[in-house]
Amino acid sequence: MRPALLQWLDRPPSGTALVDRRAGRSWTYAELAADVLRKSAAIPSRRKSLVACLCHADARSAIAYLGAMAAGHAVMMLDGAADRSAIDRLLDLYQVEFLLDGDGCERLRSPDGPPVDDELAVLLGTSGSTGSPKYVRLSRHNVDANAAQITQILEIDGDERAVQALPLHYSYGLSVLNSHLLAGASVVFPGASIVRPQFWEAMRDNACTSLAGVPYTYAILTRLGFEEAGLPDLRTLTQAGGRMEPDTVLRFGRHMTEQGGRLVVMYGQTEATARIAYVPPDRLLDKPDRVGVPVPRGHLSLADDGELLYEGPNIMLGYARGRADLASGDVNRGRLGTGDLADVDDEGFYSIVGRKRRIAKLGGRRVNLDELEILLVTHGRVAALELSGRLVLVRAAGDATTSGRELSQHVGELIRVPTRFIHVVGVDRLPMTGTGKIDYGALTDELATGHE
Repeated sequence: MRPALLQWLDRPPSGTALVDRRAGRSWTYAELAADVLRKSAAIPSRRKSLVACLCHADARSAIAYLGAMAAGHAVMMLDGAADRSAIDRLLDLYQVEFLLDGDGCERLRSPDGPPVDDELAVLLGTSGSTGSPKYVRLSRHNVDANAAQITQILEIDGDERAVQALPLHYSYGLSVLNSHLLAGASVVFPGASIVRPQFWEAMRDNACTSLAGVPYTYAILTRLGFEEAGLPDLRTLTQAGGRMEPDTVLRFGRHMTEQGGRLVVMYGQTEATARIAYVPPDRLLDKPDRVGVPVPRGHLSLADDGELLYEGPNIMLGYARGRADLASGDVNRGRLGTGDLADVDDEGFYSIVGRKRRIAKLGGRRVNLDELEILLVTHGRVAALELSGRLVLVRAAGDATTSGRELSQHVGELIRVPTRFIHVVGVDRLPMTGTGKIDYGALTDELATGHE
């Protein structure tokens, strides 16, 4: 059975579905349906197979993904720009049968492992990179449910035109495509990164009405002087992918309100297909530090230890670490422990205060490392880790606003821990993930090889 987001295949709506600036063409829904069905037929397998899609920032990658979905296969979304050796390791580990790259379809193997579970539709990486073998297993129902939730939250209709600024192999980026196609709207592939003039030309030329970004996106927009960009058709900014500073939320929220538009701050995880909570735009300016209320048909609560729990139709089937896991069914049953620590105010708006696993024990005291990083924002961007029983504070050389000794003393007083438990380290730059978050794994490795 096809996902609901492909309901237009049999009766395409009028209007434009995709625009690819670099390719110099657009697709009506009828043209897209023809290309998707053609791609679907080009995968030579009558039984459900695992198909990997090398994702690039173009419409061809979207068509490949949709074609595999239309054929009823499970699609593994991979970063087309990743190191080929890393891609090959994943293809082998999961015994991928077919590889889609642009217009091509390559048969790789006949798998030795168990068959793919009938409900499995999409595999997405948990870290935004191709380095980890851990993937999230999503069903057709998960994908459809979250696309419908997003469409309802953002009131997406056939007049919307979203610029595809985020990668398709990233859950947030894929959700932009899915939700807009479900609504019969248009998606524009700009053919350039957000720092290039061609990106903004694509937005203006195609009268784009919405832009989705992670906190790093908004840092770039700030540097570029977004308020002067001249985008008369832009009505909606959305933000997810990590915590954004309340001052930044207020800046963009006020600007969009003045322009007759809105900023929608959201919270989600790949394990929930993409979105879990959002701040209604009319409450954003008085709730800039909150991730909001649950998405439609979702429910949030707090465990005894403060962990945020979510229930909803968009919860993943489970994780996969290799081919054998693809035969597993739904192990979560619509419930997810997010791993985030949260609180909730008297109006039911939730706020993330840290990660459950990012709690350090120093000198007999428990320290929330995420909360500490927020408190240190005036000292530049500081990454906090626990290594060998010590609190290690890492910052890029250019971000230091105080000396290491001053920072150590300040933190010791702040968390009431002797400074002998605190070590300040300078690095050339803080390693970041593809979604603009600090890559703590890479940073730990870097410290172990030369900065301790």
